[in-house]
Amino acid sequence: MNQLTLSDQDLITAMKNGDQKAFEALYEQYWPEVYTMIYRRINDREVTKDILQEIFINLWNYRHRIIAERSLAPWLNSAAKKQTISWYRKQISTKQRETLYQEDEPLIVPAPTELETKELQELLDLEIEKMPVNMKLSFRLSRVENKSVREIADELSLSEQTVRNNVSMALERLRLQTKRFYSEPANLAGVLAILLTKI
Repeated sequence: MNQLTLSDQDLITAMKNGDQKAFEALYEQYWPEVYTMIYRRINDREVTKDILQEIFINLWNYRHRIIAERSLAPWLNSAAKKQTISWYRKQISTKQRETLYQEDEPLIVPAPTELETKELQELLDLEIEKMPVNMKLSFRLSRVENKSVREIADELSLSEQTVRNNVSMALERLRLQTKRFYSEPANLAGVLAILLTKI
């Protein structure tokens, strides 16, 4: 039977049963729409192709788990959105690492003004006070008292991994506050250099 004469529901059912032709028919039907959706958000053709490929590979590999009845569009829309957000998060994470951990070059950033430093410190102090008790203590013992992870773990009766997690989460909260404070992301490195000395 010609796959093109089948409804979406029939094609989805056939694909779940391992029918590769049904999968190919769904791909041909939906890839232009999904490609356009991703490209509008990313504006990079090669990255869009990679994400598109990953979405349809996942569709085939996890076809038994796909929840879709009359149309595959809602599932594909959701997958495209999630994959795009994931890509953006990876880009932000990579840029942060490149900015904050320069191995070959010295870290050169504009010095914040005295007023900026004071205002930011007040903002960060307020955020620290809002943290859960163990997170706040782990952070202060690490950054203020310069204690090692093992020393903090012993003092707070926590595992070393929990201490690392607490410090990392505290730093992330402070990063977010600092981003809101500064309009120029380049200034982040100067403010966070001390905070990120060790984890």
